[in-house]
Amino acid sequence: MAEPTNESTPIAIVGMAGRFPGAADVPQFWAHLLEGAEQVREFGAEELRAAGVPDGQAGAPTHLPYGADLADADLFDAEFFGLTPRDAMLTDPQHRLFLTCAWEALQDAGHPPSRLTGRTGVFGSTTLSTYLLENVLRSPEFADAALSYPVLIGNDKDFLTTRVSYRLGLTGPSMAVQSACSGSLAAVHLACGSLRRGESDLALAGGVSVTLPQTGGYGYQEGGIMSRDGHCRVFDARSSGTVKGNGCAVVALRRLDDALADGDQVYAVIRGTAVTNDGSDKIGFTAPGPAGQQGAILAALADSGIPADRIGYVETHGTGTSLGDPIELRALAAAHTEAGGPAPGCAIGSVKANLGHLDAAAGVVGLVKAALVLRHQTIPPQINFERPNPLLRLDRLPYRVVTEATRCEEPLTAAAVSSFGLGGTNAHVVLSAPPARDPGPEGRYPVVLSARDPEALRATAHGLLALLRERPVPMAELARTLLTGRDPLPHRYAFAASTAAEVTAGLRALLDGAPPGPDRAGPADPSEPADPSEPADPPGGADRAVRAWLDGADLDPADWGLDKAGKVSLPPYPLRPTRHWIDPAPDTPDPAGTQGPASTPGTPAPAIAAARPAITTVAELFERHLRTTPVGPDDDYYDLGGDSLTAVDIVTALRDAFGADLDLDTFAALRTPRRIAERLNTGRGSGEQPDGTPGGLPAPAGLTPVRDGDGRTLFLLPPAGGTNFCYFQLAAAGGRAGVPLAALTFPADRPATLRALAAAYLTAVRAAQPHGPYRLGGYSFGGNVAFELALQLQEQGEQVELLVMFDSHPPEAYVGPTITEKEFAAAFPLMLRQAFAHDLDPAALDHPPADLEELLELARMPHWTDATAVSYRSFFRTWKHNHDALKGHYPDRRLRADLVLLHARDQENRDLLEALQIRTEPGSRWQDHLDGELRVVTVPGDHFTMFADPGHLKQLAAALDSVLADHDRP
Repeated sequence: MAEPTNESTPIAIVGMAGRFPGAADVPQFWAHLLEGAEQVREFGAEELRAAGVPDGQAGAPTHLPYGADLADADLFDAEFFGLTPRDAMLTDPQHRLFLTCAWEALQDAGHPPSRLTGRTGVFGSTTLSTYLLENVLRSPEFADAALSYPVLIGNDKDFLTTRVSYRLGLTGPSMAVQSACSGSLAAVHLACGSLRRGESDLALAGGVSVTLPQTGGYGYQEGGIMSRDGHCRVFDARSSGTVKGNGCAVVALRRLDDALADGDQVYAVIRGTAVTNDGSDKIGFTAPGPAGQQGAILAALADSGIPADRIGYVETHGTGTSLGDPIELRALAAAHTEAGGPAPGCAIGSVKANLGHLDAAAGVVGLVKAALVLRHQTIPPQINFERPNPLLRLDRLPYRVVTEATRCEEPLTAAAVSSFGLGGTNAHVVLSAPPARDPGPEGRYPVVLSARDPEALRATAHGLLALLRERPVPMAELARTLLTGRDPLPHRYAFAASTAAEVTAGLRALLDGAPPGPDRAGPADPSEPADPSEPADPPGGADRAVRAWLDGADLDPADWGLDKAGKVSLPPYPLRPTRHWIDPAPDTPDPAGTQGPASTPGTPAPAIAAARPAITTVAELFERHLRTTPVGPDDDYYDLGGDSLTAVDIVTALRDAFGADLDLDTFAALRTPRRIAERLNTGRGSGEQPDGTPGGLPAPAGLTPVRDGDGRTLFLLPPAGGTNFCYFQLAAAGGRAGVPLAALTFPADRPATLRALAAAYLTAVRAAQPHGPYRLGGYSFGGNVAFELALQLQEQGEQVELLVMFDSHPPEAYVGPTITEKEFAAAFPLMLRQAFAHDLDPAALDHPPADLEELLELARMPHWTDATAVSYRSFFRTWKHNHDALKGHYPDRRLRADLVLLHARDQENRDLLEALQIRTEPGSRWQDHLDGELRVVTVPGDHFTMFADPGHLKQLAAALDSVLADHDRP
């Protein structure tokens, strides 16, 4: 963290992002401003009806069907930001938009989260969650869940910025700032202070406002703030109020010296900020206070050190009310006059005429506009202005209203932004134009692209091509930004180029699928001999660097002088937003029964409460619990993103609805709506899954086939908690392989000791395979039990040829006393969050529950039935039993067998290990208990994500199949 700096330190705006009515990003927003586009529009009858406006109300003369709605507010890339579909669905779209724009602002700045150094603060403002009021609490599932933490965390203002800090790994101050319409500009003020004091090295500041339903219009009241005719006419004689708009904007800020040293682009420089309040010096709480506004402007000017006579443009608060605009301009003029300004011909404007009033986001949107005015030296037209409001007395004020896009004849060196909140909090910011910079040295540079998959790689190329068609980008800046301003991801493409034409050709080659050339895409083949006729590339040359980067090397920009080049705004990494939304229950019943009554997970609707479930019935349960549509008869539960906790809910719903004799292991093996329905209707499946999962599930008691195959079965023992769900996911990730897998079922009577548990498993194993050689395995606790089972088989004269453990701790890790139920209850929320990213009441961590029953109440979700609670109670109790069994066990002899430990690469959560009193011991300690060979194979992820992360799981499955194949190889 930097040392505290001077309070007048200038702050650079180095990145911007936003979603605006009619514009998906900042460049589109600016283009629309220059065109003089108005995004406020009239809603049609169907839109009003869909928004829940009764026909009688919609037709009333006082109901104005106008607003500026935000497209795709229901969309979000939950997977990219690490949210489950359920978490995303419960989260206010305002929070999701703010998170997305915060990440995009870092992308625009060329400072992706993984490359940040120092502390990054987050300051933001949001409007009341109408999604909570209009959608969540009016839905059948969550109508009574107002006080549940998953609902509150997803919608309360307090979590707007901390969610960003958590999801992006930012460690600076994280503060929600709530002062109504001035909230986001007040957030900018606080962010600048944090940077100046050295608390932050980079700061994100902004605001968001999405009011639902967006297309419902509003009721007009004479003397109110809302417009009489559905248009915001700032400064105009016909001004009668504002119109609601929806949107979000976030800026990335750095100290100017740091930004220039790192080659950051600079949109504009914040020279001074101030925040005041009117106090009681006004006629009413909601009325504007000219003295407070004037004080904020003077304080910001004083903070900036910029003479007032340099202020050539002011983005006003400008709500378009006939009384508010005159009061604001008089306060502005009084402050400027007192400070010796403004500049001759100072222009004024308000973006609210274009977008409506964005409430908590209004101030930062005004800041974005003013910064772009300085950067482009162009003032957009003020729309909806024909002749001035006579109360303004504009002819007596030192300001002009520009009605056509106007390029500045003289350099515009400074501008200002005002934002005044209902309740009297006033914010003002003074800006200066960005410093000029050199475009960087000419030369031949590596142009590097990477993405998480080929589709995203192509989308990245499309975005860059579109940018290059719109405007020239200096080669050095393009290469520097792609090299240092983006995360290096697995799917890579690169080439060397010295001109924009060569960049365009390289990008088109990727899109056309052309074979890689000597200087373009595709890792070099080290076995291919060099062409002696081709001149050698000098060390550090761009062509050789391309090949090195494609092979995974990290490149130093200084090798090509790119450390002297600046960064440039490029399209962000392409996201894949999908719909995550809770629809409210209809206000009126559906007499035709076309929709059917709503139901909650675990409480089947009458339509599915039949004696024999249809395939569509099971598919509907998948859709409801996984929050995805449509689900087909043969869609795989794992491919749909299902996990074991959600499976518990679905199995419980099937039991409740149909009295189904279905356990979690059987569900995990069947995994498609068709096979589950057949199982419940006929008691058996129909054949084998395409990847080799058993069909009819014939097996001795206590054993469930996981995967068919040839050769000797690998028997897998359950991990802590007693469920085998992870093994079915493992089999699905690996597809068909040569070795069959079977999972043992945890005994219902919970044997008292680990040795007794192993003895119970021994009976089931020998019923399936009377004699050895045996192959055993287990994840975590399951591996420890498998070791004891192997010892018991050895004692009976049987041979164990192979033992496979999935990140099982050696016995020395558990030496020590058992933990109390209260200690275990306190640790269990950490365990669930590590294993399943489960939504638990944070109070379960802040104020640990006294026992497992209290924990169960804290974990309880609104949709749980009593049967669901019983399932979770058993899960909790089994895990505690398993942990006690481990703490009370130590092998009493050595095992004559080979052991393969599939060891997680990443360190397990230390807080969790301490809470469970588990020592950190190296996997090599298992050799102390073996007469055979120990082989440790490192796999990606940590103790939990090795099974939870789809990418890690696929590599784990490949590692297991490789181990088994090696063992069978002569």
